[in-house]
Amino acid sequence: MKATSKKRCRSSQKRSPKNPRILVVDSDTVMAELMRSYLGDEKGYEVLIAETGASGIRAALEQLPDLILVDFRLADMSGLEMHDRLRQNPATKEIPVIYVSSFLTLRTIEKATDKGARGFISKPFTLSEIYTKVATILSSSI
Repeated sequence: MKATSKKRCRSSQKRSPKNPRILVVDSDTVMAELMRSYLGDEKGYEVLIAETGASGIRAALEQLPDLILVDFRLADMSGLEMHDRLRQNPATKEIPVIYVSSFLTLRTIEKATDKGARGFISKPFTLSEIYTKVATILSSSI
């Protein structure tokens, strides 16, 4: 799915049972495309990208990803607010969420953990760090 607007989500490939669907929600398009390229093109996952919390919620409801990677700071809402909204919907409340951010503090980690976050990755990160965390959570969730 190719975006015609920045608020739509973009996908790396067609879904199959062998390549779980990951939604990356990050206002930093360079970072999001890096994760899409690595996790999608190199590791074989289907990767969707959303640049705002609202488009991330919409993509999660429409595409039902197997995992969500979200930044704490989005253009229109916090990652925590997006996570709250997803938890309120029966269709998305069980989707594992990993926070990927340069704004990780003890307080934000505690808040996200209380909401059910499955992991945290601090920016800057290595691509192998992202892959290891994603693969571990997906293997225990699917």
